[in-house]
Amino acid sequence: MQHAHIPIQPVADAGAAACGGCQPGDPPAHCHAGLGVPCATPRLTGRSELLGRAMDSLRRVMDPERGRSLVDLQLVQALHVDDDEAELTVTFPRGCGSARLLAEEAFQSLRGALPDTDIYVRHAA
Repeated sequence: MQHAHIPIQPVADAGAAACGGCQPGDPPAHCHAGLGVPCATPRLTGRSELLGRAMDSLRRVMDPERGRSLVDLQLVQALHVDDDEAELTVTFPRGCGSARLLAEEAFQSLRGALPDTDIYVRHAA
């Protein structure tokens, strides 16, 4: 099965609060205004082997502003993986610093770790 690359585009949401312009060194709680606090224990569901591969791949997705991974920054709220579909829910706001880059890198990372799987990356809000 071949999957086409679908670029992740920010969605205009009149009700979403902007994060106020994240700056390098800001604690994660500041950047997550309007989306709640960082998620120390993401909700993981699905086959453990696939979840392990997926989480390992997300540990390599680095926030260039903070030099830490999505997992280390506690930006993963939930991950569901089954045989043909994976859905990642992240907690950073759409307009926050490098959010688009992080979402795209998370998508590509999961795509590499879970071939022949439909990948969805969405924001918690």
